[in-house]
Amino acid sequence: MAELGSRSARLAVVAVALAVVGAAPAAGAEGLLSHRAVYDLSLSRAEASTSLVDATGRLVFAINGSECEGYTVEFRNVTRVVDREGTTRVTDLRSSTMETISPPMLEFSHETYIDDAPVSEVVGTARATAGGVKVDVEAPKRTTLSLGRAIFPTAHTRLILEAARSGEHVLEATVYDGGDEADAVYETATVIGPVGTDLPDASPGERKALASIPDAADHEAWRLVITYFEAGAAEGERQPEYELTFTLLDNGVSYDVAFNYGAFALTGELTELTVSDPPAPCAQ
Repeated sequence: MAELGSRSARLAVVAVALAVVGAAPAAGAEGLLSHRAVYDLSLSRAEASTSLVDATGRLVFAINGSECEGYTVEFRNVTRVVDREGTTRVTDLRSSTMETISPPMLEFSHETYIDDAPVSEVVGTARATAGGVKVDVEAPKRTTLSLGRAIFPTAHTRLILEAARSGEHVLEATVYDGGDEADAVYETATVIGPVGTDLPDASPGERKALASIPDAADHEAWRLVITYFEAGAAEGERQPEYELTFTLLDNGVSYDVAFNYGAFALTGELTELTVSDPPAPCAQ
């Protein structure tokens, strides 16, 4: 299941992107809703070309912070996959990021375990400059990288929310999130659906979880599809690395999630939502 292992590892990056969706204050709203969200994952599609026959898991993340102090995302995803021979593999992805808006800086730590054994660790700090992203990598080995110009996940989400509130339907941006070997920059295309209320397409279980938000049904919501392409690929060979689909409330909470990896896809249902105390307001 080597193919599945490499593709499953990318879920860490996607889930961090999903988590950081909750880390940007919406214009005209109170801002970030500090919260802990739990999603139950299941296999929704598997093509004949992949050996995957079943996948289940749980994704948990917590978001906290403010625009003045920065945003912290803690994430963990445990996925159990079964192949055609009946072999089972458990992948445990753990990630922590801290992003500041001004100056734009991203501290990241990503760890991958397979069957309880550590297989990779990527730790570093990235800074966005006019000349590109500068990365100081601490693990797996110390090195310095100079990459193309890009923005970090929270800044990306701020742009998405601004575009959604302005009635725009497509947003393109180049994003760096510290994933893979800390050397990948992604070109993204976000399709933004029309605004809605009353928790559109939420399942009964998700409505129950979202009830922890006062007047949840009154919040505006958008259906988003974010497609990731690795930057630098030849135009004729340009294939998506993965695609993330979810519904985003204007307070930063996401539900009804789908992860599309091409040969297979996972769905994530929000099952638990715990709202935390808000951070101290930024000094004026």
